Formats: sequence, C-alpha cells, structure tokens
Amino acid sequence: MSSKTISTYISEGYKVVNPEVVYGRSSRLASGDVEYEGGYREALPEDVYGDLSTLEVSNPVDAVVPHLTSEPLYHTLLVVTLVAYLFMLLRSWKFIDVIYSGIFDSQSERRMVTQGGLLPLQHFKRGAALIGAMVLALVFVRLGQELIPATSSIYIKGIAELSVVGGIVAVVVFSAWVYALHEVAEWLTASDGARILASIGYINFVRAVVLLYPVVAMWLLADDNSSSWISTVLIVSMLPVVAIYLKDTFSFFISKKISILYWILYLCTAIFLPLSFVMHMLPEFFG
Repeated sequence: MSSKTISTYISEGYKVVNPEVVYGRSSRLASGDVEYEGGYREALPEDVYGDLSTLEVSNPVDAVVPHLTSEPLYHTLLVVTLVAYLFMLLRSWKFIDVIYSGIFDSQSERRMVTQGGLLPLQHFKRGAALIGAMVLALVFVRLGQELIPATSSIYIKGIAELSVVGGIVAVVVFSAWVYALHEVAEWLTASDGARILASIGYINFVRAVVLLYPVVAMWLLADDNSSSWISTVLIVSMLPVVAIYLKDTFSFFISKKISILYWILYLCTAIFLPLSFVMHMLPEFFG
C-alpha cells in the first residue's frame, strides 16, 4: 500500500474529488470495513435467488467449433438455389423429360428442337447449369470445412465470412479450365470432337443438377451426427449419373476409333486433375 498522504497527492497536482461528484448525490464515503458481523461468508442460493432456488451441478459446456457452413451467406445462397430449383421443376417438366429420355433415345432433343423448342430448351439448360454452379460453390465450402482444421487462422482473421465467395471463385476457375481445355483441344485437332465432348459434359451436368439437388442440399445442411449416412446416400445417388457420363464419353471415343488411353487421359485432365489440385491446396494454404 502506498504511504503517501492526501496532502502529498495534492502537492503533486492531484485534485481531491468528493464522492458525490463521481458516484452521485446519494453516495457517501464509507470506511471500507466489512459491516457484516463475523466477517465474510459464502452465500447460499436462496440468499441470492430466493427461497425456492436450489444449487444444481451442470455438465461442462462443449467448446464451440467454428464452421464455414454457419456463415449467413452460405445459407442465403442455399435458399436461393432451393427457390430456383423448385421453380425449375414447376415450369420445366417437359424439358426434364427430354434430357433424361435422351439417355436412351438420342433423337428426343432433336425432335424438340425441330418443333420450335430450341430457345426454351437452351434457357432451361442455362438455368439448371447456373443452379448447379451455385451448388457446386457450396460443395467446395463444405469440403473445405472438412479439410481445413478448426485451428486455422481463417477463423480468427474473419476470412471465413468470405468462404462462399472463395467457393464461387473456385467454380469460375474450374469452368475456365474446362473451357480452355476443350478450346485448345479443338484447335490442335482441327475437328469438332472437343466441342462434342464439351456438350456431353454440359448435358450430363444438367442431368446431375436435376437428379441430385435434393440429396446435395441435405448434405450441405447436415450436421456432424447425420452427415455420414447422408454422404453415403449422396455417393450412391451419384453412381448412375457418373456411369451415364462415362458411357457417353466412352461411346464417343469408340465411335471415333480413338484409343481408350486417350479417354482416360481426357478424364484425368478435364476433371480429376483440377479437383485433386483443389483438395490438396486447401489444407496446404489454410491449415
């Protein structure tokens, strides 16, 4: 405790202020001694909260784990895709039937085009592809949550709020890669083969959006307790779509009498290479 007196503080330039100035007119200066006879004692719950209160021992609260999928922008974009998807189902049943009947009947889409349905069909494909691009951005965010540890600095620096923006950027980069790959291949081969492959990927992406959106939306919203079985359902649901895409691309290479090795090389370069690059770089940069 300091040994200085009040007069010493005054001589050093300090000013004595009455309690009323600091704490109000009703305040008074007390000695600081405990007025309770017998000293301090531990208060009982009924002393503080009333006679009907009791003391309960609660379990320790688990620490809150940060999630990229808890950001408002993530849920906002998911709601936007849900509304757009339901609107698409309501207005475009005829086009959905055409793109799926084209799996077994390659002339179904051509018949609709000859009947004057080219422009509406193109609008439907673009709308479905846009919904798929937004959902794919959310999928990148969800995968990033699984790969990026909770101790990453992105949660401290506020970068997590921009996770959806990062997912959109990843989709744009991936789309640009696929587009550039087909353009370069078309220029090198001087044929329309690359354009046909691009159209095969485009139509199968639209089919995937129509078929898989409900399951993907459930997976995007699933918590840690239910994500395992929903992931299993999603993988099983993806198998027919992947099988159809592989069948279409394989049939194209066979019809052009191109070696199967080039088919495998095409799949690895167009799809697996950029996806594996993203999955590898996420923990590397944000770990």
